[in-house]
Amino acid sequence: MFLRFSIRLRDDVHHRVQRALRTKGIVNIIRLSEEIRLDHLAENIAREDIESLVMEVSQLYGAPIEFDDKALTALDLPEVHAPDNRNDLEKMLDGHTSGGDITIDVLHMKRC
Repeated sequence: MFLRFSIRLRDDVHHRVQRALRTKGIVNIIRLSEEIRLDHLAENIAREDIESLVMEVSQLYGAPIEFDDKALTALDLPEVHAPDNRNDLEKMLDGHTSGGDITIDVLHMKRC
């Protein structure tokens, strides 16, 4: 699916990638994408789509990139950011798993 990003968002991505490259020497795709998404909430674009754009722009400049696992984890923790970014399934599972010791039954299937 072809996504049309606003000129303002594209310019912001270019500027932030260039700034990250100048200041840190590397572009953290996940962290930068979330920062951009939060600054452009009115455009209602998913972080994954912005990540794709940030990746393309980073490649355009030949920038080294990283995918920071800590940044990805922090983005999904409700106590780190005010809004709860988890989907409904994660919220439901969290409610069921936070109540103590749970045993999980594993189904083993035999091949015939």
